[in-house]
Amino acid sequence: MPDNRRSMNDSTMPPPKSAVQGGRKKQNLKKGFGLHDWNLLVKSAKDLAQRRGKGMRNISMEEIAKHNKVHDAWIALHGKVYNVSPYLEYHPGGSAIMVGVLGKDATPLFDRYHRWVNADGLIGVLQLGYVDHKPNNGIQRGNDGFAIPAARPPRQIVPSLLGQDEDDEDEDMDLLQS
Repeated sequence: MPDNRRSMNDSTMPPPKSAVQGGRKKQNLKKGFGLHDWNLLVKSAKDLAQRRGKGMRNISMEEIAKHNKVHDAWIALHGKVYNVSPYLEYHPGGSAIMVGVLGKDATPLFDRYHRWVNADGLIGVLQLGYVDHKPNNGIQRGNDGFAIPAARPPRQIVPSLLGQDEDDEDEDMDLLQS
């Protein structure tokens, strides 16, 4: 009697239960935290990024570094800044795996494991702005992103403009220093 069962080779057989795919273990997500649930949340939520009506802005790496906690989690990814706090529990690898990149540039790690993933399609609604790559140069900025003017240096009297000769200059310098 001929064997009519379909023959399977290694490429068509399902992997054994003990196999770890790609050297990583996927975490079992809590019920209600799958990709479908994330997409439903994205469609129904008003302000997941918590921008509170503000537009996109340039954000320094120093400011991003301040947001390194699970409930206040920002990352830089391909030059964009995201508030990933709402997404952490939906991450297929679990939230614990992302803790190491909170407040940092996650691009190298993302590209290592997820280079085929469209980040904008997945977490684009969480974007806060763009990474400001300009050096700070000691310029302080307010909450609105505008530079705070530096204090003016003290006024100095320039003797040569006052028509004084060099001998009087020493007296003026003594007066200024006292």
